[in-house]
Amino acid sequence: MKEKIGCLIAFFLIPLFIYAQQIKDVEVKRERVFTGEGLYGYMNGGADLYLEYGVYKLTARDLIYKGEEYMLEIYELPSPEDAFGIYSLHVFKCMRADTLGCIDCLSTYQLQRVSGNKYISLVFPTGSAVARNEADSLLRLFVSENEEKPAIPDILDIKEPLSGNLKFARGKLSASNVQSSLFNLLDGVKIKALWHLSGKATRENRALIYPEDKVNIKLIKSRIPDEDVLMTGENYIFIKCREEESPTQNSSPFGF
Repeated sequence: MKEKIGCLIAFFLIPLFIYAQQIKDVEVKRERVFTGEGLYGYMNGGADLYLEYGVYKLTARDLIYKGEEYMLEIYELPSPEDAFGIYSLHVFKCMRADTLGCIDCLSTYQLQRVSGNKYISLVFPTGSAVARNEADSLLRLFVSENEEKPAIPDILDIKEPLSGNLKFARGKLSASNVQSSLFNLLDGVKIKALWHLSGKATRENRALIYPEDKVNIKLIKSRIPDEDVLMTGENYIFIKCREEESPTQNSSPFGF
């Protein structure tokens, strides 16, 4: 709760006259809106992953703010968990993560954030210190002051920062992006959701999987050693994941 309040305070501390001035400082060079499968017209082959999470609207803007160029993308999803899921697959090497009471990641060329049911990406191509320092104030103009955070299962027992340590998947495609070994494990398995805790936080990767039914829970159990099953419940199975996360996720200074 404290973290959520901190995030809200960061918003409310902006006096209205300063907020009005900052809005005037924003020049929108171009704005495009894509809905549903219209994402295919914006991305080259990457839309399937976003659609698996249920993205139903993308607003993309090219901006000028205080003399710096920015590319802002706001993805709207069914839930804060889905927004966190897309976010979690795109963050790495954060220079700053979750330090303002929000779920966010600042890297050399990008600021990413989860804001309720929205995943927000703000790219500053120059990577200059000026652009990076102004990114927070610019992004603050486009986020809601009332943010609902994703509901993270207590069984994960994770401490912040979440960014870079916790991932969320909605299906087989996103799960295989989380960890490649999950692609074979979940072959033919129907799942509702999957939380993945990296070895950085627990010294071993773990996955909390919510299959569609008990039949799919048994199918997962049949494919792994008994010692890799940490816990099972009526609608979940909590397991060890022996394979490390794919290093290809760290191949770019951007989060995509």
